[in-house]
Amino acid sequence: MKEKIMPPLVLTIICVVISGLLVLAYNATYKDLTGIMTDDLQKGCENIFGKGDYEILLEKNDGKKSPVTFGSENINSIIIDRKKQNCIIEMTADGYSKGGLHILVGLNIGGRVKGIEFLSIGETPGLGTKVQDKSFTDKFLELAPGDSTEDIDNVTAATFSSKGMKEAVSECLELYSEHREAIFGG
Repeated sequence: MKEKIMPPLVLTIICVVISGLLVLAYNATYKDLTGIMTDDLQKGCENIFGKGDYEILLEKNDGKKSPVTFGSENINSIIIDRKKQNCIIEMTADGYSKGGLHILVGLNIGGRVKGIEFLSIGETPGLGTKVQDKSFTDKFLELAPGDSTEDIDNVTAATFSSKGMKEAVSECLELYSEHREAIFGG
């Protein structure tokens, strides 16, 4: 009987000890990466506004930090440069593909669009990906809260991607207009 019980018992004890050591190692080396500016985010911000002191706005919920989104499902984070009073809104929007547009929309203190950068695009190659062309994104420059994106012509053969971009920029303008004080006040 002892010969049948001892091997599983020993293996169980070994598993418990190893699991405990893994938990200790994890807790000792864990770094909270919430709010860290990745290289892609930093590069995107610099492509819009140049060098700056960019930071992701964070809020605490139940002791955990998370990016400020003001309750919007599409907003990933809000990045600001307090010194230059610039705001970059990171968002993921639907084009032809669900979540196919991962963009940064740069807004100055007055809420005017100063640039759009793509972090990734999951739209149809050669068609939907044309929305990232400068000839299309430049049409959004200088739009301000309250301006309509409906007058901007869609990219030929990329209707859903174009509509997704227009909705994304409109959402950024609206969010900025509603929360400008909170964005720069915190």
